[in-house]
Amino acid sequence: MYENIGKNRAKTYFIIIGFFAFIAAIGYFIGVYLDYRYGLRGQYAILLLVFALIIAAVMSFASYYHSDKIVLKLTGARPISREENPRVYYIVEGLSIASGMPMPKIYTIDDQGMNAFATGRNPQKGVIVFTRGLIDHLNDEELKGVAAHELAHIKNYDILLGTVIVVLVGMLTIVSNILLRSFFFGGRRRSSRSSGGGALSLILMIVGIVLILLSPVIAAIIRFAISRNREYLADSTGALFTRYPAGLANALEKIQNHSAVRTANNATAHLFISNPLGKKNKAMFKGMFNTHPPVEERIKRLKEMSLGVGA
Repeated sequence: MYENIGKNRAKTYFIIIGFFAFIAAIGYFIGVYLDYRYGLRGQYAILLLVFALIIAAVMSFASYYHSDKIVLKLTGARPISREENPRVYYIVEGLSIASGMPMPKIYTIDDQGMNAFATGRNPQKGVIVFTRGLIDHLNDEELKGVAAHELAHIKNYDILLGTVIVVLVGMLTIVSNILLRSFFFGGRRRSSRSSGGGALSLILMIVGIVLILLSPVIAAIIRFAISRNREYLADSTGALFTRYPAGLANALEKIQNHSAVRTANNATAHLFISNPLGKKNKAMFKGMFNTHPPVEERIKRLKEMSLGVGA
């Protein structure tokens, strides 16, 4: 478990550094393109490289310190108190004590889909979000299983990696869309006599265009780099907290056909305990690029852990 925590921290820093370098490279290549189009001599390339570095630094800082707030805003989650829902509050509080973790904040999404996720950059800033449908349709043992799974994500520092990914993927997607529009609808370049670009500038420009075209794919790869094994680990760690693997197994059986959440999107889907996109997710090779392992396999493993008790 502790080895996995260390790997998740290292992976988070690696992704942030990679994002930093990628945005800087795009800025430089855009500068080369503008130099080639308007006949300048490297002015835009250096200027946009520096500008891209500043933007990347600001976005990396924001993703680390404010990604949880962004995710909660994107999903329409709102906080709930002990008085508003004592059942959920006491379940999470009891599991927090049993696992030796700080009590996370509890939020809810007013959606009848059955799903949940955790966010925050560390256990002290942890947040668990339940949909209204999940709270209404699971019994106490099943809800404990889901809450323990999300607490396991917090304990294993999966939430830091997952929430940082949301911001970086969104940033890359927005940048690629803007730049593609500017390339294809930005007007004609100057003649080759006045461009001063030469063959090298043309090659660099082509490389930059390829990078921008591939940036949505790179963003997706970053998302899929979050190992599916995190879900298996969270399942087993959560079962260790509750000492009752059948609770989560039974919850997943109910959740798998009712997991769609209206406010979920491609950037936040990997945070949820089960795929929240439902029928909206019609991508080709869906199984290959799914951020969640098959629910059937998760249920099978949990039932094996339960030794037939309660499942």
